[in-house]
Amino acid sequence: FPRGDAYLRISGFDFWDNSGIADVILEWKLRAAYGQAGIQPFAFDRYVTLNAATVGNVGGLKSQIASANPNLGVEVSSETEIGTDLLFNAFDNTSWVNNIGLSLTYWKRTTDNAIWDVDVAPSSGIGTQKTNAFGLKSNGIQASLTTKAFHSENFSWDFTANFTKATSEITSVLGGTPIVLTSSAGSTGYTLSPGLKVGQLSGYLGTHSVDQVDPTTGQPFIAAADQANYSVASNGWVVNTATKQPYFSSTPVPFGDPNPKFLMSFINNFQFKSFLNFGFQFDWTHGSHLYNQTKEWMYRDGISGDYNNPLTINGETGNWTAFYRGVYAQVSRNGTKNYFYEDASFVRLRNVNVSMDFAKLFKIPGFKTLQLVFTGRNLWTHTKYTGFDPEISSGTTNSSWDRAVDHNTLPNFKSYQIGLNVGF
Repeated sequence: FPRGDAYLRISGFDFWDNSGIADVILEWKLRAAYGQAGIQPFAFDRYVTLNAATVGNVGGLKSQIASANPNLGVEVSSETEIGTDLLFNAFDNTSWVNNIGLSLTYWKRTTDNAIWDVDVAPSSGIGTQKTNAFGLKSNGIQASLTTKAFHSENFSWDFTANFTKATSEITSVLGGTPIVLTSSAGSTGYTLSPGLKVGQLSGYLGTHSVDQVDPTTGQPFIAAADQANYSVASNGWVVNTATKQPYFSSTPVPFGDPNPKFLMSFINNFQFKSFLNFGFQFDWTHGSHLYNQTKEWMYRDGISGDYNNPLTINGETGNWTAFYRGVYAQVSRNGTKNYFYEDASFVRLRNVNVSMDFAKLFKIPGFKTLQLVFTGRNLWTHTKYTGFDPEISSGTTNSSWDRAVDHNTLPNFKSYQIGLNVGF
């Protein structure tokens, strides 16, 4: 499999030093890379050396022999990357923002002939067979900005901002037939179908207007003749005015890409003289979604605090148990419902650290370092997500697809640490 990379340092040419732009852009590099990698099938996935008719089903060996696929090809991943690195001379004669470093990278990756177990005819007696089942593509942008925001004789401030945006999509499926996978979100699963995003859930759709139209058919979800039986409750969901139960579509629809639109980190480090350091990092994840399976099961058992929230339906206000129980039970009990598909965007204070070096502060004889360090992690989070933690994703164990499910998962812990560094 081929691989190669190259770069061109434009600021290294003689003409650059003699141009006026060299006073503004101190460094400029262009870079590119390409590579491929292959994933071979496991042993006996293609061929076996025994005759299936002459062996018993010891340890499933007969099934393994029967399901071997001599036409199984290598799974191939290809990636292309282009980028640039620049160093700007911002305010040379001041204490503020002397230099700004900017790094920008665009990458694109494809996977062809992805190996997967797909269903085969029941008459074969083997259930599934490994084959080159589908293709994937993904692309993204990574950017980083660094600067010494301020410096003086006794004080300095370093700042870094990181930006990431990425998406992955299924491009092809063997035979054009969607592959259905299980999920820890409700009783519906994932569909691997061309054009769908990786991790995109499908489920039953609750509506926010009585005459809302199904985009796939162009027809109202609720027939015009039946719309008089429904109204929009005070929480924004369409309900049956007689039964107080919510409306959900009769067939599953895709919910959209659960992955973040972008992620950003803001890292600050401050130093006073040589003995005091302080730093903190904020992380911002925007546009992500989680399926709150934990909440759905609490609705099932009637133990969610939401049951205590009164609703107004068609002019009547009350704690309508029929609504909350209906969210779980309507159309499909434990079916995946967009009611539990929540915005999981958040801003989090990821790290705070403070260190004081007493050896340098008091010039203690015999010590080069006597530094007391305090660190805090996950100290504060702002989010609209109603579960424990908008950052967790449990789903099905070891699944590449079930990545947007809050399945009774422990949240990230808020933690504090104190340490002492000693040097003689």
